[in-house]
Amino acid sequence: MSNHKSKTLEVPPFDALFNEPTPFQGFGQPLTTSSEVEKQFRSEAVKAQERLNKGFGVEINDQSDIPAQLDKIVAGMWAAGWNPEKGNINLFTRDLGLVLSVVLLVNYGGQPTFRSEKDVNHFSIFWMDAKIEAFPFHKALKCLYNREGESMSSFTRGIGDSLK
Repeated sequence: MSNHKSKTLEVPPFDALFNEPTPFQGFGQPLTTSSEVEKQFRSEAVKAQERLNKGFGVEINDQSDIPAQLDKIVAGMWAAGWNPEKGNINLFTRDLGLVLSVVLLVNYGGQPTFRSEKDVNHFSIFWMDAKIEAFPFHKALKCLYNREGESMSSFTRGIGDSLK
């Protein structure tokens, strides 16, 4: 997969890491996470889900179906002429990534890993026992840059299968 570059974001070459004993340090030192930060993160995800529901005329509610609904939103964007070089990639990456992150946290647990108080692009979820780290915002960005070959559903299933 080639790295695509937009005005403000660069698509990382990966959306998950395996067999790592600690969270990836290459995007900055992970911050200490408080319950207040996690609460705010989840609150922002609810707002993002509401924006997606309203903006795309869908009802994203069932946790097990959310990744497929996100894939349908992105497929609809591509079908309607989405161009990642001209569209608001930051906004869509943020909203899709927030919703995808909470789905992973609700379904599989894990340690939310923040690297910035303001920028969630390199947020991840780390499962220490499994030595797996998932980057939901990277996956959302890859879906917005690649019309084919990227799926939030397969990403979510793959993480779940790897945690078994």
